Amino acid sequence: MILPLGLALTLASGIAPATARWAADQERRILAEGKPLGAEALAFARELEIRNPEEVRVLEVRPIPLPAPRPMVRLAGRWGLPFFEPAGMALGRGIYLLDTESRLLRHELVHVAQYQRLGGIEPFMRRYLVECLIHGYADAPLEVEARSKE
Repeated sequence: MILPLGLALTLASGIAPATARWAADQERRILAEGKPLGAEALAFARELEIRNPEEVRVLEVRPIPLPAPRPMVRLAGRWGLPFFEPAGMALGRGIYLLDTESRLLRHELVHVAQYQRLGGIEPFMRRYLVECLIHGYADAPLEVEARSKE
């Protein structure tokens, strides 16, 4: 479902603060429990100009936590909203992956760079939600950038 800009901005304004608080909590967990980047990922993070890439952590979990109950996520997905069960998720400097050997790590590192460029978790969440709502997940500019650089 692609929404008009005004409606997307209204929805994102309501959802982004709570999503950002959830993401900050998850980032703290990943930073506490996760592993540092390996040499190859660290080199890629430096190419992306991620500040302090040695502080980025990766945590393998199954399933990846979501900011809403799973039945609600499935329903939102059927309505075309940008909620789904991911194989990877960047939250600030923390990255969840289903499989730490996944090629998704590079994709998620691009999102870490985006978090930094946009000024942190809440500004990233607000923009990400708006883009997904007006362009759809696959065509959201932040996702397109992540796929192009991964």
